[in-house]
Amino acid sequence: MAIPRRVALALALVLLLMQAGCGGGQQSGGMMSYEETKSMVLDILQSEDGRKAVLQASGGGTGTGIKMLSEDQHLELMTTVKDVLTDEEYAKKIREIMLEPKFAGEFAKVIMKEDKQLHKDLMKDPEYQTMLMEAFKNKETEKMILDVLKGPEYRKYAMTIFHETLQNPLFKAELMDMMRKVLEEETKPKEERQ
Repeated sequence: MAIPRRVALALALVLLLMQAGCGGGQQSGGMMSYEETKSMVLDILQSEDGRKAVLQASGGGTGTGIKMLSEDQHLELMTTVKDVLTDEEYAKKIREIMLEPKFAGEFAKVIMKEDKQLHKDLMKDPEYQTMLMEAFKNKETEKMILDVLKGPEYRKYAMTIFHETLQNPLFKAELMDMMRKVLEEETKPKEERQ
């Protein structure tokens, strides 16, 4: 999946600034806190020099986009991204963000699109189609599937699937939205509802 140039620019700039802040602003052998780093990055981006740097890196408004990174800059960016993603403090923040229902729902939508496309591609693959059809035409497979569907183990498993579906971030986000709409409808006066 290609990253839009503006997003790549912002990510590169923020990560480079964070690395500079973390390397130059260490206090008593530790890293700067998330809030300190955030404050520093925002201050830099709001300064005149920060705006000029962003404008220059994005092609000065001419639409030329980001200048290509040199090999050293590319390695430094990769190292910075790896360090940020593997640092336990940032890992906690990332986990918190991933657990927010709205973000998790949006993230699940993106993943589901790719997953859906993979399944569509597989269904177009003649070899995959043949293998799938052979598996379902087999009498032993058919009997086995029916036996499983009738058994208590499957019913228990179906309940597990139902429970997991309720834990799905995308489903949870949709369910919360539906509940919000129902609550809004129920809190309206009777005249408005009619």
